[in-house]
Amino acid sequence: MTAGPATRDQAHEASAAPDLSGTELTGGFNGWSTSASPTLGVDQMVLLDGPLGIVSKAMDERDTSLVMPSGTALGATWNPELVSEIGQVIGQQSVERGVSAILGPNLNMPRSPLTGRGFEMFSEDPFLTGVLGAAWVVGVQSQGVGSCTKHVVANDTETERRRMNSRVDQATLRETYLRPFETAVRSANPWMLMMAYNRVNGTHCSQNAALINVLKDEWQYDGVVVSDWYGVDDTIAAANAGLDLEMPGPATYLGARFGEAVAAGNVEPPRLRDAVERVTRLADRTGRRSGAVLPTPAHLRSQEEQRNVLRRAATESFVLLENRDHILPLDMTRIKTLAVLGPNADKPCFQGGTFATVRPEGEVVTPLDAIREAAGPGVEVLYEPGAAPSSALSLTELGSTAPDGTPGVLLEVLSADESEDVVYCEVRKASAFVWFGPVPGLGVGVPGRARITAYFNLAAPTRWTLGAGGTGVSSLRVDGNEVLMVPPPAPDDVMGVVARADTQQLAVDLPAGKIEVVVDMAFQPGRVQAITAVATPERTGDPLAAAVEVAARADAVVIVIGDQQGSSRESADRLTAALDPASDNLVEAVAEVTAETVVVVNASRAVLLPWADKVKAVVMAWFPGQEFGPALAGLLSGTTSPSGRLPVSFPVHDADIPGWGTGLDAELTLDYAASEPMGYRHFQAPHRKPRYPFGFGLAYTSFELVDAVASVDLAERGSAGDGVAGVSVQATVSNTGSSEGRDVLQAYAKAPGETDFRLAGFIALSADAGETKQAAMALDPLGFRRWKSAESRWVVPSGEWEIRVARSAADEGILCRIAL
Repeated sequence: MTAGPATRDQAHEASAAPDLSGTELTGGFNGWSTSASPTLGVDQMVLLDGPLGIVSKAMDERDTSLVMPSGTALGATWNPELVSEIGQVIGQQSVERGVSAILGPNLNMPRSPLTGRGFEMFSEDPFLTGVLGAAWVVGVQSQGVGSCTKHVVANDTETERRRMNSRVDQATLRETYLRPFETAVRSANPWMLMMAYNRVNGTHCSQNAALINVLKDEWQYDGVVVSDWYGVDDTIAAANAGLDLEMPGPATYLGARFGEAVAAGNVEPPRLRDAVERVTRLADRTGRRSGAVLPTPAHLRSQEEQRNVLRRAATESFVLLENRDHILPLDMTRIKTLAVLGPNADKPCFQGGTFATVRPEGEVVTPLDAIREAAGPGVEVLYEPGAAPSSALSLTELGSTAPDGTPGVLLEVLSADESEDVVYCEVRKASAFVWFGPVPGLGVGVPGRARITAYFNLAAPTRWTLGAGGTGVSSLRVDGNEVLMVPPPAPDDVMGVVARADTQQLAVDLPAGKIEVVVDMAFQPGRVQAITAVATPERTGDPLAAAVEVAARADAVVIVIGDQQGSSRESADRLTAALDPASDNLVEAVAEVTAETVVVVNASRAVLLPWADKVKAVVMAWFPGQEFGPALAGLLSGTTSPSGRLPVSFPVHDADIPGWGTGLDAELTLDYAASEPMGYRHFQAPHRKPRYPFGFGLAYTSFELVDAVASVDLAERGSAGDGVAGVSVQATVSNTGSSEGRDVLQAYAKAPGETDFRLAGFIALSADAGETKQAAMALDPLGFRRWKSAESRWVVPSGEWEIRVARSAADEGILCRIAL
């Protein structure tokens, strides 16, 4: 039978059919790649996590890259040019690994130092965060690699992050939490923006039309709006809200289902065309169109040059909080015995616990080894940890071997049938494994099991705490005997369990000799699988007493304490801003036996420092990247000098934290009103005082702000939405000390009728000893806007504005006034 001619109605229906070409581009291909479209000539694009370095797409510990300073460390530099250089380095490393876009930077803000992911964030101030974030984006994208700036918006709580609701009024949302993203879009135009997991005012961010309309309509953003991984749960809501890309793949809600929703009339065809055009534009920008030439990086550096950038960034991030009697820099000619104490001296922390864990590339010199080298042969350097590790260790860190005696563990994947064939087998140097997408030997969603086998040779009977966990039912066996069974996680917290590497743990008495430890886990249905094995040996001896004994006979003491990788982590918030009690106890005990004590804090957040008045020097070192050791040794020895400034306020007590004592209600809603204004604005209330204020930092020299004058050129004034351009400050600064140094001047603006000042500008300058310099500082035009919620528009409050030029948020400085 041959087909007859089409009827008029059929012809009309065919001509009216929506264009669904490229629909596949709106859904990911796998855990790290977008889908290709042969029709449109678009290739797959690799999106890998950051922003502390390039994460292995296979989560393989053998894939390495340079570990960058954390967001808070970069925030402490107050140096956009240097942050842009860090972006260039990570961009170059991305090009070398075939990456099209890096998931970073994180432009959320640590509304509280308790937030588990605060180490990724630049600062508690929206202007500083936006300026530094934009600089990072410019650096990355200058290399032809896209920045996927994240997470829009109000994603500063890890507890129940996939279900919680951030309730925030429009003025606070726009002036504070959306502001860093607006600055980045205006100044750098990141090629991708990632929507957050959480809800904002009741609606999930990936399905929140009000939020995405701000990005696309108000800001005229032309890049891709992408979900966080597994952050979509409704096709029609996400498509109509303006989401362009669902990750990871294979797509569950967009992709083919986007096209089906259009065909069914539930989504307008222009919405699909918009999404396809944006993903195609990303391919154009990154050179991923068929036949296209990859962009040529604008800044290529040798490996040595890249590490030099990291070392400079680490050095400029260090904030000197105390330096009594000018104990720093250490005079090595007067020191015969130097005690280096603290667990972080030998095992520094470079990053928090996230999916974005980076394995360091090349040699890593610890602070202990770098200090030994800087001290020279004439100084005896003694080391004691002084405290046991606060987190469990991987089996490989404890010297495990595979059954054949090779260092590491034996990782096996077994089929689920009765034969239980081993379909994958390899000796690995880790004991926590994650698979996004295909499991080796099985593929995606195929039933099976993973097994970790490790052997230890114990010199004597001992007690260890062993732990096991993963995405399915896990069991822990010691010498063939099952000692622990771990149930699978709740279905809505699988990603959290993976991010936190959750385990259940049990103390086990182990005999001397060869011991076999096996962790076995059955895969659950799903696209992500993980298995983890950890251990903590019983502590022998008294590390604190040993450290105090060494400190008592030393001429000077350097204590390096701080967080460990599990202390600050994705999918979990902190209960206190305090350090591990063992670390505080170490400092207190050493301070009782010697006054010549320097404490270096290796934690990338605001921390409580109850002993700060009992030691001579305190250096905040954050998570400064893998050049931590050499950079710290240079600072302590005086080869370099401190110039960092705090990007966050340090409370005296937990009760001083904005919103302390509040949390999620029964509906998982967090009311931001309980913690606003946050950050340094919280501490401007008369009865509140931080231990160390935002913007504070000492140098090895001293500076004096001689004078400052503010002026305004109203001829440059634009619409209220663009704020007020043309406001500037002229300041004179003198280096009154005996050495060269770098100072950071800050300008804070207060609107008519308001009670608190907000950062509106900053500038760094270097001056030799005795030198006086002039600085011209253009203030942020957007800092003079205020959102008028009743009318849903921006306004510039008219009247007398106060501009305070100072060296920290708590510094009285010099007060200027302008009329707007």
